[in-house]
Amino acid sequence: MSAALYSDAGAYFVRLGGGTVLRWRRGQEGWTPSRTDLPATAGQIVFEALPEELREEVLAVLVRDEAVQGPLEGMNN
Repeated sequence: MSAALYSDAGAYFVRLGGGTVLRWRRGQEGWTPSRTDLPATAGQIVFEALPEELREEVLAVLVRDEAVQGPLEGMNN
């Protein structure tokens, strides 16, 4: 996988292989994802640094991204 994980100011980010950045913030209803730009202050983290309750959701996004982009070299079919 060519994705990378980041954290900044209590939010968690994943930069996918195609350059899309998703951010998760904790809200009253749990973690909320949205598309965004990666903040310059975000530091790269390892998967284990994600909060446990967020790992499954991030893993699903990473697997989905790999399945769509991997075999077609970034082209969606």
